[in-house]
Amino acid sequence: MKSGLRLLCLLLAAALLLSGCTAKKEEEKLEKFTASFYDAFDTVITLVGYAKDQAAFDRVFGQAKEMFLHYHRIYDGYKSYEGVHNLYAVNRGAGSGPVPAEPELIDLLLYMKRLQPDLQGRVNVAMGSVLGYWHECREGGEALPRQSWLEKMAEHTDYDQVIIDQEAGTVFFADPDLRLDLGAVAKGYATEIVASWLLTSEMPSYIISAGGNVRCGHKPLDGRARWGVGIQNPDEALFSQANTTLDVAYLTDMSVVTSGDYQRYYVVDGVRYHHIIDPDTLYPSTYMRQVTIVTRDSGYADALSTAVFLMPYEQGRAFVEGLNGVEAYWVLNDGSVQFTDGLASALRSQGASATD
Repeated sequence: MKSGLRLLCLLLAAALLLSGCTAKKEEEKLEKFTASFYDAFDTVITLVGYAKDQAAFDRVFGQAKEMFLHYHRIYDGYKSYEGVHNLYAVNRGAGSGPVPAEPELIDLLLYMKRLQPDLQGRVNVAMGSVLGYWHECREGGEALPRQSWLEKMAEHTDYDQVIIDQEAGTVFFADPDLRLDLGAVAKGYATEIVASWLLTSEMPSYIISAGGNVRCGHKPLDGRARWGVGIQNPDEALFSQANTTLDVAYLTDMSVVTSGDYQRYYVVDGVRYHHIIDPDTLYPSTYMRQVTIVTRDSGYADALSTAVFLMPYEQGRAFVEGLNGVEAYWVLNDGSVQFTDGLASALRSQGASATD
């Protein structure tokens, strides 16, 4: 009897060992693939991932692309799509009465209702009229907005005037002159939804790059322990085609989102005006060159990067240090850099690497 038990144990141990070896071999068979597209959120979106073959990667990439396109259509404030009750449709009709809105749009609007009080008034998605006016001027490329018009539009930016009926699936503007703009959060929010799906897919080891938004999943399967995410040099991004970095953050299962003065801008009388508008001055913020937020959730990181960019450095640092699970990296106007203490262990400049 005892020898039979010993034999059974040996067979089980061998089976487990074989299973472990098989799993390891399967992991070793996974290859790295990359693909990009430019149809969503006005930026190039790139997905890098480890899959068993090209067909598997193409399946995952195709689904991720469709998800990005789906959310782009819903959060688009500049264009209508047949059969889609998107942000554009809400902005056009909600001032006259409740209008239908896609569930995904209502979810994001409710998310910002919950989040907005924690952003110290820096990010207001009800500033659509002000931001839309700046957008028109940038597109024209010749003149600045009229200050009197900006001030008039700023009178209609109270998010409490946006009435959301989740059960009915409608949105109503109690202030008919109010307009919504989701540019500070929509791309990151959509990226997080795609990232969460990827973790359940056949390719959980991945990294998404969507403009200034980067979201990485499980560790890369090439021997590295962490993905390397570059923090861009704003001067090189502005004046050169070279993709140079100031630093690299080594991370897994995290988001890295950057807001900077070089991403969307135009020049009037030799002065550059970027797209991140201070709600107090109604003009582009001048506190810094860029800020990078590191935290897990990409939608949260997107909103925070805008909020912190619109704060003086000292205020922004105190704000970030009061948040759980959030780190930041600043590039100030004089070119100097600052970062939170908790980020140091992930930075190449502080001795970190992808393999430690």
